[in-house]
Amino acid sequence: MISPRLLVSLLALALALTGCSRNVPESANAAAAKVPPLPLAMLPRDVVPMHYRLALTVDPEREGFTGHAETDVTFSKPLRAFFLHGQELQVGRVAVRTGSGPEVTGRYLQVHDSGIATVSFDQALRAGPATLVVDYRARFNRSLSGLYKVISRGDSYAFTQFENTDARRAFPSFDEPGFKTPFDVTIIAPSADKVIANTPVLSRTEQGSMTKWVFEPTKPLPTYLIALAVGPLDLVDAGDVPPNQYRRYPVHLRGVAARGLGPKLKYALSLTPAVVTALENYYHTGYPFQKLDTLAVPDFSAGAMENAGAITYREQLLLMDDNAPLEQRRQSLTVQAHEIAHQWFGDLVTPRWWDDIWLNESFATWMEYKAAQAVRPDQDYARDTLIGSLGVMRLDELPSARRIHNPVNTPDDIDNAFDDITYSKGSAVLSMFESFVGPQEFQKGIHAYLTKYSYGTATAEDFIGTIAQVTGHPEIVLAFRNFIDQPHIPLLETKAACTGAGTSLDVRETVYRPIGVILPEQHWHVPVCIEGGGNKLCRLSNPRGIQLTLPGTCAADLFPNVGGAGYYRFTVPEDHWQTLLHSAPSLSAADQLTLFHNVNAAVRAGLAPAADLYAVIAQLAPASDWGLLYTDRHSTFDLIDALHDLRVTGVLTAGGLAAQQQFVRRYFGPRLRQLGLLAREGEPASDAMLRAQLAQLLVDEGRDPAVIAPLAKAARAYLESARKQSSLPPELRQEALRAGVIAESTPFENLLIEAMQKSDDEYFIQSAIYALAGAEDRGTLDHVLALALTPQIRTGDLRYVQRYFGAEPSAKQALWAWFQANFPAIERRLSRYGMGATPDIQKFGCDEASKAGLHNFFGPKLRELEGVPRVLQENEERIGRCMAFKAAKGAELNAAVMAAR
Repeated sequence: MISPRLLVSLLALALALTGCSRNVPESANAAAAKVPPLPLAMLPRDVVPMHYRLALTVDPEREGFTGHAETDVTFSKPLRAFFLHGQELQVGRVAVRTGSGPEVTGRYLQVHDSGIATVSFDQALRAGPATLVVDYRARFNRSLSGLYKVISRGDSYAFTQFENTDARRAFPSFDEPGFKTPFDVTIIAPSADKVIANTPVLSRTEQGSMTKWVFEPTKPLPTYLIALAVGPLDLVDAGDVPPNQYRRYPVHLRGVAARGLGPKLKYALSLTPAVVTALENYYHTGYPFQKLDTLAVPDFSAGAMENAGAITYREQLLLMDDNAPLEQRRQSLTVQAHEIAHQWFGDLVTPRWWDDIWLNESFATWMEYKAAQAVRPDQDYARDTLIGSLGVMRLDELPSARRIHNPVNTPDDIDNAFDDITYSKGSAVLSMFESFVGPQEFQKGIHAYLTKYSYGTATAEDFIGTIAQVTGHPEIVLAFRNFIDQPHIPLLETKAACTGAGTSLDVRETVYRPIGVILPEQHWHVPVCIEGGGNKLCRLSNPRGIQLTLPGTCAADLFPNVGGAGYYRFTVPEDHWQTLLHSAPSLSAADQLTLFHNVNAAVRAGLAPAADLYAVIAQLAPASDWGLLYTDRHSTFDLIDALHDLRVTGVLTAGGLAAQQQFVRRYFGPRLRQLGLLAREGEPASDAMLRAQLAQLLVDEGRDPAVIAPLAKAARAYLESARKQSSLPPELRQEALRAGVIAESTPFENLLIEAMQKSDDEYFIQSAIYALAGAEDRGTLDHVLALALTPQIRTGDLRYVQRYFGAEPSAKQALWAWFQANFPAIERRLSRYGMGATPDIQKFGCDEASKAGLHNFFGPKLRELEGVPRVLQENEERIGRCMAFKAAKGAELNAAVMAAR
């Protein structure tokens, strides 16, 4: 938004930017005096940064910091003014130095709320190299963006979070991914504090009560990857990753945590060397930076951030005791693998612009499970990509779904680029093409891409072209573009028939459309893999359809998407569905998961009867594994999510809900009894994960007293021992707390709230919020929400309040009332990243009142809330989709579950 007080300055700027002189005719001056268009997306390329030298004085005990920034630039033409980025900086001096002539003083002005600024001069600066010099001061951000301050356990710290466009809050810059330059960083900080930056320390000099830290120059980096941490930090030496065939130098590892918490980094740091080695072995390229610090940040808006050589994480991902839950340990490994994978995809090779941010996030998501599986194959990461792929389809089927490679023309577009389409769909598409061309050939293409664009920038065309050339598959170029340059999901209508040559499969392509969703026709070239009778065949489909033939005997059990490798949904005639349903117990775990999703999708599109949903669940239950049940209540849509969705949206009547609870107890109770609530010595990790998922299913969706009672009893004992004793395995603690809320209501809820208020363990606080979201007592819910506006719940943990409270009917009502009543305070506390997701509060709405309430509240605020318009539209569409499904299939679903119980 342009401030009215800036208009006069902009009129003057217009003359400067167009190079007008006093001799220009009055009519030309009038035309030139039009306000120039602000570069809300990409800056003009008339000024290019070449090297930054930053000197910041940072004392976390104070309310702000000071900076001196020198940026070597190149002017492509004579200029009297130019655009750059700076947000809420109080600039005292701005000047330009050239190789010859005196320093020229200029004027700095922020001209847009998003941090667009101008520097203007009384005379034109000549084309060529120059140095921009800026002295400034700024306040520490309190919303976890830019250079921000955290007070944790009585100590003050300063940390950075610059992605996507918040480096401009810490120093004047050209804050775009395409500008990669070296940085020289100097920090002056209190001598009692420690300082972390992207590179090793070059020198330290005492200056009275302060210390000057000079760091080695960085490799070429964009602004968003610069990192800084200052405060009374614990530093834990984790040794070196020794040189190898890809790298001649050792990589030194350290862990960094708030004062006194260094010992809790032990498990996380034990994983780091193996992750680095696994990634080097895949990329066939050495780790590209001088060192690797792993920082646990006390309050953090994101999950983690891939700053080159200084990766920051939420505390719960790194700080844990010896008896931490398996899920927490798995998250530590996968998120570390994701962020370290970024050191190549994103840091070594950076997208030229935000429309290609998928070249960062899709790849890191895809690689995290490869690396995690290599490091800990016993913890079963092989299906995580598939779980994410099937889950993101629920977002991708909405009319407003983004493309993976989506145009970015506004600040809203930049914020929206970091969604599940970019992460999970992008990862799924990479996995699909890897499967199609072959893993080894795809790996060669990855290595060639990283080598060719090392320490530079690249685009989607660069990547796809490299992969096609190296693998010898030029036909994938068009197919790849089909999947990244348009949204939505192909639906392959398949019909099998037995012939003398084997099994013939006729494949016709359309767009998957759930009931209530109108989408235009689209076409893809889809990599299709089918299997049956012991044979497998892969081909590219085309919009006209294809016919595939599996040789050999007739394959009645033909499976139209082997291992779920293809990013598409399929449908088959009803007799083929029945054959697949009956063969479900003998399918691979990946095919079971794929089958469930496709049956559920067919029911939701009106392509299969509702009874098929409960039929496939009944078939899969006796042999179900953890992947079929896994849920994060956010981006997944597996079996638990599907049943939860029917419950919380009101698709099921009271009678239907009771029947579904009986159904869950009947089919999944025996599976948990078989495993037992107590861990067996030497049991595989998959059993521990399955136990946790079964407990969640039976407590939340089954309301099984035989499970709730012992879990609630154990939870009370756990809290009464100040969380020092537990008869349960760590994996069951979170669901045990939820069972205590269900079984005992207010007395247990008060005990849990008291324990939460005394704790600084982020993982326990998250578990407590999850458990309390299951409360029915409005007083309890309002009590927790009141804490969410105090330091008792950290700013970064507000995401869990929204996620878990928004997923339960009673809690959602309380959350929505609280959010509307306290919006100004919430907006002050949350970062832009956090505010962008707030319309998700109503993601489980399924009535006109929810839709209208969401629209009426957010509609008038859209101009002030970056990233919100698209998320609002998505949630309005979710509600409309649910309402249409409920009207079309509600009665049939209720009848089906009554019959299936």
